[in-house]
Amino acid sequence: MENESSTEGTKLGWRLFLDKLPKTKLLARGTYLQHSLCEFCLECEETIEHLFISCKESQKVWNMCYKWLGLSIVSHIMVRNNFQHFNIVDLNRQQNLVWQGMWLAIIGEIWKQRNVVIFKQYKVDPIEIFGLAQVNAWVWMKHKIPSVKSSYSDWCLSLYTCLKSL
Repeated sequence: MENESSTEGTKLGWRLFLDKLPKTKLLARGTYLQHSLCEFCLECEETIEHLFISCKESQKVWNMCYKWLGLSIVSHIMVRNNFQHFNIVDLNRQQNLVWQGMWLAIIGEIWKQRNVVIFKQYKVDPIEIFGLAQVNAWVWMKHKIPSVKSSYSDWCLSLYTCLKSL
């Protein structure tokens, strides 16, 4: 049985790849919205690529993630290309599956934070997004791979070592 967070992340990932997220579909259908700007930066039109990849607030989250693993990556503006960064050559299939779970956790938290900004008038917090994504990915990993011995603090402090131990 999948845990609720991983199931939501997987569904969101598919909806993202299929361009089936609500706001972009409402705009395409001509539905009135107060504005079409990104809820994080209020500077650019909210598209899938902008919200999840190129918005300056989302970029902060991705940069924290890459720094966490010790990667230096050129950011892509396309969602699919960004996802492809979450397949590392020297990791095996299971290790990459966990790393891709982190990608799903990040987009899930970006989406949740966007909705909190809209419906509760909160300010976007990239550190909170990244921290919650770390927790969700670790919980998902522990659920999917019960033999994992890494603690949450190990996960946060030495991600690569945790991935390689799988």
